[in-house]
Amino acid sequence: MSVAFVLFRLGERTFASRLDDVREIARLSGLQSLPRTTAPLSGLVLLRGAPLPVFDIRDDDVTGDGDVLVLDTSEGPIGVAVDKVVAVVAAAELPESGATARTLPPYVVGVRRHGQDVVLLVDVQLLLDATRAGWDSAVG
Repeated sequence: MSVAFVLFRLGERTFASRLDDVREIARLSGLQSLPRTTAPLSGLVLLRGAPLPVFDIRDDDVTGDGDVLVLDTSEGPIGVAVDKVVAVVAAAELPESGATARTLPPYVVGVRRHGQDVVLLVDVQLLLDATRAGWDSAVG
């Protein structure tokens, strides 16, 4: 089985994650806030009738709809809000750029190219782990 990637936008930057790490992609609509929770937990959406907690890693000034990367975690499924899912592409469409990710945050596991754009390859679970302190305090 060949590797594929999900391309998504956060602000002006394009990121990618391995498709194997994402259970599904859904629209962020009908977000219901929860009392006594704080960022990064932004609320719940109903996904096929089941509540899905959504963690919003977008810029603070972003509100409204976007897309959700649904992940399986040890705590159960969670959603990660992103500005927009751009595409799902094969590995051949996202070649390595030759640049190193040594000085970037630990959740950036590679640097790729999509056309002329530089794309940061992220491990979404590591990205969530970087915000874990916010998770623990988000549920009061």
